[in-house]
Amino acid sequence: MSSKNIEEVSATGALVKERKSFSLRGVKISGIEAPVFLAIAAVVLIGMYMELLPGNIVSGLAVTMVLGGLLMWIGNSIPVFGTFGGGPILCILIPALFLYWGLIPESFAVLADNFYNEWGFAELVVTGLIVGSILSMDRKMLLKTGPRFFVPLLGGVFAALLIGGGVGHLIGFGFSETVFFVVGPIMGGGMAAGAVPMAEIYAASGSGDPASYLALLAPAVMVGNMICILIAGGLNGLGKRKKPLSAKFTGHGELLRTPTANSGKKSKEDKESILPLSLKNLAIGLLLASGLFVFGEIINSFVPSLHAYVWIILGAAALKLFNVLPESIEKSSEDWYEFISIAWVPAVLVTISAGMIDFKSVLGIVTDPSYMALTLLTVVLATLGAGFIGLLIGFYFVESAISAGLGMADMGGSGDIAVLSASERMELMPFLQISSRIGGALMLIILSILAPILL
Repeated sequence: MSSKNIEEVSATGALVKERKSFSLRGVKISGIEAPVFLAIAAVVLIGMYMELLPGNIVSGLAVTMVLGGLLMWIGNSIPVFGTFGGGPILCILIPALFLYWGLIPESFAVLADNFYNEWGFAELVVTGLIVGSILSMDRKMLLKTGPRFFVPLLGGVFAALLIGGGVGHLIGFGFSETVFFVVGPIMGGGMAAGAVPMAEIYAASGSGDPASYLALLAPAVMVGNMICILIAGGLNGLGKRKKPLSAKFTGHGELLRTPTANSGKKSKEDKESILPLSLKNLAIGLLLASGLFVFGEIINSFVPSLHAYVWIILGAAALKLFNVLPESIEKSSEDWYEFISIAWVPAVLVTISAGMIDFKSVLGIVTDPSYMALTLLTVVLATLGAGFIGLLIGFYFVESAISAGLGMADMGGSGDIAVLSASERMELMPFLQISSRIGGALMLIILSILAPILL
């Protein structure tokens, strides 16, 4: 064979190989063969763009699961970017960006907002994640971890308040302005439970009305939340390095450092020997989570100063600490948690992006270098403060930084899901909920004391 023929054969082989590399054969999106998923996606998206979808939970699930699955697959398939939480980052950014550009009909934003906030999808998802993650924890580990957790949480709060306020003063933005309009809303537990009551506190102490204060607070909450997601993805990527920065840097989802290699959780094989995954397990897990949700609402009606999620956490922790439930039911609760993590978390991120993020407001503050620098600094200080103080009391740096730092700085419950998805540590949900709810309430108390003096 001549050299020319050999070159032609080689070129043909390379072309065939290149074509094969772009084949969707064997590729799965959200667990479904890619051609089948894309066919379903085409039908759903046509219905969305024609604005033919009825305003109900079925439409909400269809669109958000399709967009979430597609964006998660694309983001995780991009080299390097996928290692740093590419999928969740695309899920939280692209819908809001496309709505801002007018590439997605506004009716989808309304559908997403109603789906998440009005029709109870948020409560269903967050409750399942809280209950499943607590009941899957080792009892001894829970006893050791719980009391220590507030130390790094307070460390992150005061690092952000004092250092952030000081830097704001030095660059001419102002100490009070930084504390009340940057650090406060970022560390206050989100929008509904943080920025809204914060605006009422400021109005009672200052000269403006709550609406005008809320307009100043909301951008910090949204941009701070985006920064939290990016940092969470970055910490996750650093934790996956072949050569770890330190043995104490990451516990790969475990908060407390232990002398043994086993984290204290039962192995997957042990759990499956108790009760294999089945539809019955999911039904039991759903029922238990729903029962604890109702328990939290009942107690919240008598003690409204603490959010219902706090009582759900305490109820689930009590069931675990006092060995009330058989292991088969705990396993069912964990299976329900895993189902939500796999099937619905991408959908939740899409609903948050489309229904709760105003990209116009975000762009408005990005143009102010001082504001943007202080927003970034606040999240970084909360992260580093919680991480390093966590190291001192026996926590892993990454898990402490995420749980007590980013859990305080993100956008409450929806932000917790986005951060944990980007960091691939959904099992830390109870600790982030403590940060968002109890830590957020603590921030409101601090600001209510400072507002009459400094505002």
